[in-house]
Amino acid sequence: MKLRTRIARMELVAATAVAVAGVGLAAGTANAASAPSPIKLTSSSCPTNISYGQKSGCVTELQQLLNKHGAHLAVDGDFGPATRAAVKSYQSSHKLSVDGIVGPKTKASLDGGNSTPPPPPTGSVQSKIISYAKAIEAGDAEKGWGGGRVPYGWVGGHGAKPGPSAANCGASGGDPACWTATSHHTLGHNGQISLDCSGFVRWVYALAYGRDVLGPDGTAVQIHETHRVSSPVPGDLVFFGSGNTPHHVGIYIGGGKMIDALETGHYIETDPVSAGGHVIGYYRF
Repeated sequence: MKLRTRIARMELVAATAVAVAGVGLAAGTANAASAPSPIKLTSSSCPTNISYGQKSGCVTELQQLLNKHGAHLAVDGDFGPATRAAVKSYQSSHKLSVDGIVGPKTKASLDGGNSTPPPPPTGSVQSKIISYAKAIEAGDAEKGWGGGRVPYGWVGGHGAKPGPSAANCGASGGDPACWTATSHHTLGHNGQISLDCSGFVRWVYALAYGRDVLGPDGTAVQIHETHRVSSPVPGDLVFFGSGNTPHHVGIYIGGGKMIDALETGHYIETDPVSAGGHVIGYYRF
C-alpha cells in the first residue's frame, strides 16, 4: 500500500508540473502573439532614440534582433529592464557607447550595417538640396547618420562637423520648451541628438555642396553667407525674424512650403512658410 501511495503521489506531482508548464507556455505564447507588429528600426516610424519605457513595434523588432545575437528576451514590444540589459550587453560586445539607448549607431549595427547612405543625388546643386532635405525628413541614412527621423533640439547641428548633435537648452536665452522637457520621451530635450533650424540647413547644404558652406554659427551668420533673391526657387533658404535679425530659417521647396526644424516637439518636417513668422526674405548661396 505504501508503495502504491508513493507512486500515486509522484504521478500527481508530475501531472501538476505539466499543467503548470502548460499554463506558462500558453501565457508566453499569448504574450508574443499580443506584441505589436515589428517595425524596422531605421524606419521613419521609429523614434531617433529607442529607450527604456517605450512600447511599440520598434521595440518588438529590437527584441527580435537582440535574440538573434544571443539574448533570450520575451518578445512583447515592451522596453523593460531585461531589454535594457540586453542592449547594454550588445553595445559592450560591439564596442558601442554603453548607455542602454538604441540610437542611430546601435540601430545600424543591429540592422547588420544595412543602413547605408543611398547614392548621392544627381542634377543641379538646388535639386540636390531638395533631395537631401526630403531624405533627411524621411529618416534616410546619410553620411555619419545611421538613419531615423531627426527631432528639433536647441543648438543641435552646431558641432565641429555638420550633422545631428546633442541639444543644449542654453544657460540663458535658450529654448524654454527645451528646459521643460524632463524625460527622454520628449523631443528636443537637453542632450538629445537633434538639429535646430540652422543646424538642419547647414547639414543639407554641406551634403549638397560637398563642404560646410554655411558653418556652425547660426542664422545671424548664415544670412550673410548668402545673397537675397527676388524670385525664389526650390532649394533657396527662407529667413524669418524681426527687421533684418533672423531667428529661424527653412529650405524653400515651392508652393508656399518649406522643410525645416521648427521647434521643440517637432521632427524635421514640411511646414507652410507662414509657420515661420515674419519673412525677412529668400536667400541663395
